[in-house]
Amino acid sequence: MAYVNLDHANGGIIRNLSETGIALQAVAPLRVNEQVHVRFELMSPRVRVEALGRVGWADRFGQAGVQFLNLPERTQRLLKDWIFTQLLTDCCRTAEDSIFVQPESRIDLLFSAPPRPTISLDPAVTGTPGLDSELTDENALVRFRWCSVAISAGSLSWLIDSLILLSAVLLFLMLSLAMTHSFPAWTVVSALALGVACLFTTLYWFLFTVWMGVTPGTCLVQRACVNSEGRTGLDEVDRPRFR
Repeated sequence: MAYVNLDHANGGIIRNLSETGIALQAVAPLRVNEQVHVRFELMSPRVRVEALGRVGWADRFGQAGVQFLNLPERTQRLLKDWIFTQLLTDCCRTAEDSIFVQPESRIDLLFSAPPRPTISLDPAVTGTPGLDSELTDENALVRFRWCSVAISAGSLSWLIDSLILLSAVLLFLMLSLAMTHSFPAWTVVSALALGVACLFTTLYWFLFTVWMGVTPGTCLVQRACVNSEGRTGLDEVDRPRFR
């Protein structure tokens, strides 16, 4: 609430305020188009205003609106800043009194939930560390119970793939002989076997190496190197030792 002083020992209370004028409740009624000297002081922040005004509207109960006529530019800027400050203060007060704000949230602190314990997996599920890197090493040695000689993983994989291709070529030749009911010359058989072998090798390489990413020989070697306990059949000499 701010008080305003007018001419002729008149005064009143400011009801509304802007940088261009004020609405007030005067002690004595004012007349429309009457010029009066307006003096008032605002607080928080402190602003002192003194200017000439013209009564724009008035009633017989003392309510009136006064327009500033010669208000300095600096005073107008101070009035704008004061009005803006009051708007911010009212917004903060309204937010604190909102029904959507719980009273206890202003006092109590919010803490995050305690961390959950980590999930421990069984070693049988996670697998043996370093198993994939050992099986992909072609120079690793593979030892079987029924064979006393250690064989490298790459050689064993190549041997299995070669046997598969050889079986496919022999099966093709046997089916061809069964369908023709005649045995051609050795030169024809050799040329046919060589062509079929090249064709099957190309198809085998494209199907398993390019498309699937691994050959049956490599898969069989990997499965042969893993026993029921999840340990590899690699030679103990090739395993890394730690002290």
